Amino acid sequence: MRLLLQHIRLTVTRYDDASLEEMHTSMTLHCSAITAALVLTAFIVSNPICPVQATVFSQSQEDSSLYFMNPLKILSKLFSHPPANTSPTMDDSPEVSCPVGPPLNTQKRTEFGKTGGTAFGYPSSGGVLIKDLDVVDALYLRIDRFAASRRSSNVLEEDEFCERMRRIGATWWGDEQEYIDVLLGVRERTEVEARVLVFGWPSDGRGVWVLRYASDRDVPRDLGRVNLAVNMDERCRVMKEFGATFYPDPASVEELR
Repeated sequence: MRLLLQHIRLTVTRYDDASLEEMHTSMTLHCSAITAALVLTAFIVSNPICPVQATVFSQSQEDSSLYFMNPLKILSKLFSHPPANTSPTMDDSPEVSCPVGPPLNTQKRTEFGKTGGTAFGYPSSGGVLIKDLDVVDALYLRIDRFAASRRSSNVLEEDEFCERMRRIGATWWGDEQEYIDVLLGVRERTEVEARVLVFGWPSDGRGVWVLRYASDRDVPRDLGRVNLAVNMDERCRVMKEFGATFYPDPASVEELR
């Protein structure tokens, strides 16, 4: 609060000889900066922070130009990791580290959210295959649609499951954290990660139907009709309406090689 009052007094003094137009523009900018600083202060006071973040905030207060003119710089410091070769701790306090998330569960086969489920496969070659599920996918993968399950402890069985996941368009990631980073916007999807693939396998075992889109932006608005199919033959029929390509020999499909 003391810093706020000092800043306001300096601002008022500066405006004594300013023109009306300059005063209006400058006051608008300073009020916006002060408002942002107050919001940031309220957030910090109402949310516990670790010693590292507290130290950064304390240092930021000493630099009034940083604190008032660009509060976003403080935000970026608060939520960034300190350099690996430093161990900022508060004086006369026990050594404490900032909390981290729980380790990734690499044993799960499925997990369910508010609007559906997701399947995970772990090929012996490394990484993880991830696919959002609909009814037809779950039936094709032969997994329980109503209860979470765990991966197979048998390497051959797990690789067989992963092959079935590839055949319905699952995306490969180095690990689940890469998938989470993309969902949170930490990084952009690669060209391969962004593509949307839909496969339809006729029940007579002859060939495969394929729909390809470069990204979600290219997907037709009503493609969700495909997800309402209750079996593969229905899916194939709807896919044809969207111009799916038929391959008599699945081995000729590039994404399945």
